[in-house]
Amino acid sequence: MEETDRREAEEAARRPNHQNGQEQVENLPENAPAVDEDPKGEVVVGETPSEDSERPSADVADPDEFRRRLGAKDQHIKELYDELTAARLAADEAQARLEAGELRVRDLEEELERLRERLSKLEDEQRTRRGRREGQDRRMARLEREIDRREADIGRLEDLLAQKTQALATHSREAQSVVSRKDMALKDALRRVEGLERDLEEREDEVVGLRGTIDQMRAELDLEYELRRRMAEPENRLRAAIDLFNESEHLQEIGSISKSLGQPRVRADIGEGEEPPIALTFTWRDVTWRTYTLNPGLAVKEPRIYLQDAGEDLSGVDRKPSNAHVGPGGRVTLGL
Repeated sequence: MEETDRREAEEAARRPNHQNGQEQVENLPENAPAVDEDPKGEVVVGETPSEDSERPSADVADPDEFRRRLGAKDQHIKELYDELTAARLAADEAQARLEAGELRVRDLEEELERLRERLSKLEDEQRTRRGRREGQDRRMARLEREIDRREADIGRLEDLLAQKTQALATHSREAQSVVSRKDMALKDALRRVEGLERDLEEREDEVVGLRGTIDQMRAELDLEYELRRRMAEPENRLRAAIDLFNESEHLQEIGSISKSLGQPRVRADIGEGEEPPIALTFTWRDVTWRTYTLNPGLAVKEPRIYLQDAGEDLSGVDRKPSNAHVGPGGRVTLGL
């Protein structure tokens, strides 16, 4: 609808004025095409007139007056456009308010319907509660009658209780003396039981400590048995002795000599006995030698590794083939 109104306004703006067609021509620049008037009174913009038509005719008004009137006409049309735009905005706002009012009315009608349904439910609940209240009143009446009957029974029972209380007081005094004697005996028994319980707890703590000690000793025995079993094998004993040497400070001595004389030949031999020692001999180019004694066994006291012999003369040294070597990291490794 806005598009139709806009088009109608544009058509009205473009529609010629037959009373004065010259008012429809806009303010033109000096080099604009000439404006002619056709026989019907319409203003026509055409080509630039020739020299014969340069002078205005008697029917054409002054150009400045013509432009002024045309500007006034354009201002009037602009005001009409502004009024039309304001009217459309007012119409749109009125339409929006109308739609909002209709939406509000529908919401209110829906809310009214929900309230009616809620009211109907509340009325049903009220009738249900009224029926429950009447039933409760009837039950209350029956309970009051039952209470009256029970109060009469309670009265009779109170009389019997008074008699029984008097008899019980007599028996209570007699039992009090018996209870006091039994309490004394019970206290003595409890003291003896507490002493026995403390003694039993102490014994249990001792047993727990002994069991822990036994378990620890068994674990140590199992570990020692496993180590002894492993050490019984010659190769394992040699490896354990070499590992012990690699963790000692003597390895640095071997490294210092090797920097001057090069890598040595290494020989590892097992001795004799229940805990046979290991002899580890290093020989450098028939120049010098060193023999270390190692014992990786658990029962051996310190020192477990020491320098047994060393020298420069190799005539008395048993030159057995090497069965170990010094690796790139300076550590001794079993095997070639």
